[in-house]
Amino acid sequence: MQSIIVFIPYFGKWPVWIDLFFDSVRRNDTIDFLIYTDCDTSQYVMPNVRFRNISFQDYLKEINKKLPIVFAPPNAYKICDLRPMFGFLHQDEFKGYDFYGWCDVDLVFGNIRNFYTEELFNNYELLSTHADRISGHFALFRNTEKHRMMFQKIYRWKEALLNPVFVGIDEWGLTRAYTDTIFDKINDKFKLNIKNKLTSFLKEKKLKRLYFKEQYTTPFISKPWLDGTLNSNQPSEWYYHQGVITNSRDTGKTFIYLHFMNFKSSQWRHDGTKAPWEQNKNYYQLQKDDLDKLIVISEKGIYAKT
Repeated sequence: MQSIIVFIPYFGKWPVWIDLFFDSVRRNDTIDFLIYTDCDTSQYVMPNVRFRNISFQDYLKEINKKLPIVFAPPNAYKICDLRPMFGFLHQDEFKGYDFYGWCDVDLVFGNIRNFYTEELFNNYELLSTHADRISGHFALFRNTEKHRMMFQKIYRWKEALLNPVFVGIDEWGLTRAYTDTIFDKINDKFKLNIKNKLTSFLKEKKLKRLYFKEQYTTPFISKPWLDGTLNSNQPSEWYYHQGVITNSRDTGKTFIYLHFMNFKSSQWRHDGTKAPWEQNKNYYQLQKDDLDKLIVISEKGIYAKT
C-alpha cells in the first residue's frame, strides 16, 4: 500500500466542528496526518495523527531559515499560499512516504482510499479533487524532488508570498506550473491563440500523469453538479455515518469528502444566497457522543439524526 502523509498547519483556535473533522481523520487510519498547531491537542490522540505543538511565530522562524525571502504573513490564513512549498519545507518530516499532501479542516472525509486506489497511485504523480485545477482543500503529490521543487516554476512565486493578501497560488499558480507548455506562455505573453496538433500533443503529455477528476465535494458553486444543477440548486442535505458520506439526491453515490465552505460562508455563493451557518448561531449541534450516529449536514444545521 502506498504510504501517504497529509500536512496541516493550523493556528489560533479549533473551529467548533473539529471533533467531526478528527472523527473522519481517525477512520482513515491508513493515512497519516501531521499537524503543526498551537491549539490544545490532548483530546485528539489517535494512531494516524501526529501533532507538533508550535506557535505561529516560531513556525515562521523555522520556515524562513529555508526560504530565500522573509515570509511575514499578517495572519495564519496566508499560509495557504505556502502550500506549494510544503514538500520542500517539510521534506524531512515527509521522508519515507510515497505521497504527501495538504487539506483544509472545514471538511469531513469519507473513505479516501475508496476513491484514490492503489492503481491510481501507481499511475499518477498528482491527485486533485477538481477537474480543472489542483484543489486547495485536498491534494496529493508523489514524494519526489520534482514535485517538492515544482513551486519554483510558479510565475513570480516570491512576489506572491510577499503579498500580505492571500492570492491562491496553491490552486491556479501551481496548476499552471504543472500544465503550461511553451505555447501557453507564448500565447499569454503576446496575446495569441496558437492551437494545433503540436500544442495539443504537448498539453496531453503534461497532463498524462496528473489525475484531475471532479469529485463533487463542494456544493453551491457555479459549476454544474452531477445532475447539471448550479449554485443553491445543488444538493443541500448531506449525511455522514461512520466514515461514509452521501446526500439526499445522488442515490447510491458516496463522496471522498464534504467541504463545508459554502455552508459556513456566503463569500463564494455566487447567486446571492446566504450561507445557513452565518444565519444560525446554533448551526453546529453535535456532541462527542453523537459521532457514531447518522449525522446530517443541511441548511438546518449539523446534527445527529434520532
